[in-house]
Amino acid sequence: MTIRKKIVLIIGLILLAAITYGFLFGQLFPFSPIILGFEKKEFGKAIIYYHKGTDISKFGSIDSLIKEVENFHQLKFKTRVNIFILNSDQEYARYTGHKARFVAFPLYGRIFVSGRAKKEYEEGKIHLLVYLQHELSHSLLFQNMSLYRSQYYPGWLLEGTATYSANQMGVDVYLSKEQTFSKIREGYFLHPDDWSTTLLKPQSKSVEDFPLPNKYAFIYSEFACLVDDIIKNYGKSKFLTYLTALLKEKDDKRVFKRTFGIEFNQYLDDFKNKIRANRE
Repeated sequence: MTIRKKIVLIIGLILLAAITYGFLFGQLFPFSPIILGFEKKEFGKAIIYYHKGTDISKFGSIDSLIKEVENFHQLKFKTRVNIFILNSDQEYARYTGHKARFVAFPLYGRIFVSGRAKKEYEEGKIHLLVYLQHELSHSLLFQNMSLYRSQYYPGWLLEGTATYSANQMGVDVYLSKEQTFSKIREGYFLHPDDWSTTLLKPQSKSVEDFPLPNKYAFIYSEFACLVDDIIKNYGKSKFLTYLTALLKEKDDKRVFKRTFGIEFNQYLDDFKNKIRANRE
């Protein structure tokens, strides 16, 4: 074997080892068909993965929660939801690369609970089931779209639907509807197109520069208010038509106009003007 072939072989083996590690113990794990290093508790509609000694009693109602999520979205999970409870933020970062308390991933729709969230729900500081219902909304939509489509699905619609359907506005750090409207009247508003958390569609700098200390709590509630307004003005059936059409179709602006009979930006202007004029 020539030196060149040996070098290529060594590089290939290193890459294979790195990819294998990534799928088993690193940030490719959310997409791995193999799960190692966890205890598990199986339910009818979910599997909870955890480390020995973790209290999972609060997950006992998971099947009922999943039914609520399916009923709201009028969709069904294709496979049982995998929920991973991690012991530390270091372990969470190794598996997910995220800092948020919870995260759901495309393809299998796996949900990860961070060490911080685990500690906070054990101490009664956060409403675990509300956060979990939020992530289940993501998981359900992800299971019903392709991995490619998940990279272009409107991020504002994902977060707005999850926050609204989980009744999360006004819970813990999230602004209530009234508080969100108040901030909009003060001039705060993130254009939905600026929000994205995918690799193929980078987040706008306006999110990084958004001038509120609790900007993510406001932004999620703003998007939930948009969902709330659409349902009130056009009906839930039309909203779900829009939501599910985008599981297959890419042009969200065309689908919005086709479904609601108004351009998306015109709708946003009307929404903001209505709020500022106290006509909501």
